[in-house]
Amino acid sequence: MAELRRKRVGIMLSIETEHWHGVLQGLAEGFRVEPTVQVVKIARPERFEAARLRRLRLDGLITRVSSKADEAALLAADFPVINVSGRRLGTKLDNVINDDRRVGELAARFFARRGYRNFGYCGAAKHRSSTLRQEGFMAAAQAAGDEALALVLPEMTEGDAPSPQAVDRIAAWLAKLPRPAGVFCFNDAVARAVAEACVDIGASIPNDVAVLGVDNDDIQLGFAAVALSSIELNRRRIGYLAAQRMLELITTKEPVPETVYVPPLKIVARGSTDKLAVNDEVVAEAIDYVADHLGNTIYVEEIARTVGVSRRSLEMRFKAALGTTVYAEVQRQQLERAEVLLMENPKMTIAEVAYACGFQDARHLSVVCRRKLNCTPGSLRTPPRAAAPVD
Repeated sequence: MAELRRKRVGIMLSIETEHWHGVLQGLAEGFRVEPTVQVVKIARPERFEAARLRRLRLDGLITRVSSKADEAALLAADFPVINVSGRRLGTKLDNVINDDRRVGELAARFFARRGYRNFGYCGAAKHRSSTLRQEGFMAAAQAAGDEALALVLPEMTEGDAPSPQAVDRIAAWLAKLPRPAGVFCFNDAVARAVAEACVDIGASIPNDVAVLGVDNDDIQLGFAAVALSSIELNRRRIGYLAAQRMLELITTKEPVPETVYVPPLKIVARGSTDKLAVNDEVVAEAIDYVADHLGNTIYVEEIARTVGVSRRSLEMRFKAALGTTVYAEVQRQQLERAEVLLMENPKMTIAEVAYACGFQDARHLSVVCRRKLNCTPGSLRTPPRAAAPVD
């Protein structure tokens, strides 16, 4: 009896950046469960051509889609394709990509938690991820009543630092920002340029300008003049889910294209944001106390006693400095920590996550999730899916 031909899945991704290296690790993990599938690494051409793609004799392909022309050629190749790049959303292809709006929202909440009321976003033109991160950041900042200004740089090569001319534009923009300001950057390369611009205009990091990038890319961060904080994307999760989706596609006769949005993993805080923009030292100390004790049940009276004021005084100071209550700040930090643990540790039960974040039990975490995020803890673990839009 002739042997059945193994399914061949091609991967066209580089390993030049930390992000794509992580995605490839996730792909390896995802395909490991199905040894009958042959995974082949293929160099990505400068331009996709349907005829050449068909000659590869693939049953599926995972790659980056950067343009309409890319998508048209990939569709004409007539095999399942998954796009894992946020530069462009495939309209008739499957996508497994970052939830870029949520990345921006996370950045705004991070600065707000640290007391910033002046926000800035520095992004890149013609890049879908940059636009969505800007939208999420600006909306979250403005919803809190804070001022947010944006600078969008001309298109630049992904992963490369902006030109000296771009740094000059950033410097002129930074000079107009009210201070102290929290500046969120499209990626670590832009964050590095913002740090350089701060030096040019004599702005202190983080005292005058706190800088936050995206990718947690060791190479970009290593060349920065200061230790830059960065949002780490869940790149391995992107790869893993793309592999799992591909296994579905190559066994489904008429699959319906879907888009899976993967939330960011966590914020890696370093020196560039190592300051609370809160004039009240008591409030700043109380916020730090909460962050250091999230694994315990935290009582407002205990916080007040630790920072040396009465509960009433602490509540009044919080309202004046942050516009919120002490208990609301405790719950916000606990919930943010729970979101990270749910995504980062899929083997932890909901009850274990709740306990690790200071909630009474799984039910308490569920109630807070529904009230604050309008979802269940379990849904935070599974990225949302949506049918791919049609042009």
